[in-house]
Amino acid sequence: MINEKKWPALDFVKFACVAVMILAHAHTMLIAFFYKIIDVNGFFYKVTDKFMFVGLFIMILPMLAGVVFRVNGDFGVKKTFKLAVFLAVIGFLMNAATWGWPYLFSWNVLQFIGLSFLIIAFLKKYFSNSNIAIVFFSLLAIFAAAPLRLFLSTMKYNYLFDILLGANNGQTFWPLLPWFGLVGLGFVFADYYIKIKDARNKMKFNIAAALAGAVLVVIAILRNEISPRLDPMYFWGGGSVFQPKIGWILAIIGLFCVLVAGANVFLNRKVFKKYGIVNSYSKGILWIYITQMFVNYHLAMLIKFFFPMNVPSLAYFILPIFIVFFSWFIGALSIKLFAEKRVIITLKEVQ
Repeated sequence: MINEKKWPALDFVKFACVAVMILAHAHTMLIAFFYKIIDVNGFFYKVTDKFMFVGLFIMILPMLAGVVFRVNGDFGVKKTFKLAVFLAVIGFLMNAATWGWPYLFSWNVLQFIGLSFLIIAFLKKYFSNSNIAIVFFSLLAIFAAAPLRLFLSTMKYNYLFDILLGANNGQTFWPLLPWFGLVGLGFVFADYYIKIKDARNKMKFNIAAALAGAVLVVIAILRNEISPRLDPMYFWGGGSVFQPKIGWILAIIGLFCVLVAGANVFLNRKVFKKYGIVNSYSKGILWIYITQMFVNYHLAMLIKFFFPMNVPSLAYFILPIFIVFFSWFIGALSIKLFAEKRVIITLKEVQ
């Protein structure tokens, strides 16, 4: 039976995706002001436009969340509800601390992950063949998102509609549709892999996953949807990042399969140092995300005050370099405090 500490491939893929996440946040906060590109004709805009496909690594994180939820092995509805509330609360507090109180109830990844976990917990409880149910609702979320958004396009949207389908309003990210599909598929992927006992069948699983993933990536390339369109007026918008075309979703699933399967093969016996950067990024992902959002935003504002980013400047590298080592420190600290149970967070029992 696999647990997170003994799945080095999972640690490595989480590390890679977290590294891209923190650097992407640093980059966008330096070249944009409230999600609007500062200089649409400049160097940074052109580079960003060409490398939007790198965002695939960030969008894999919900699938990895689904994997970790399965690995942790506790899907009780009451416990998951408490976890979802905890994630939502710290997510809302992060919003306020980073962007101010008007953004307190912005919908972001932590709230979305908590809600997705809760849906999976209900499916596990009320369906005898829960994996089939999770796959069904995951695919439904993925393929129904665009038609449902079109069908409801004439309706006046509100907060709940935004959570369900998304909105380009600067306050809604990671809508339930289509992104729940990634969390659910990550959960099922991990469940099947964990249950495989012998090495030969694990290798067969990895080969099949890698080939299937490569096919999905090729499909996305052929559909010309491997990379979302960069909207200079709203970096995360344009109906392409969080309200994506189906090819973007297929590419995310495909890259996830290729990365995890490849890491399973080549890193099967790898042992990462306890406080090394790979293990720290992997185990400290939650606290890294929260702190780097705050630090990236406020430090970027300070750097731009002294060094305008409408032209290339060596000052650009201050934030990315700092955030790499800052996140390493936060990840190692979280291992020290939480993995070693020096600090324990509990919530009261839900009646």
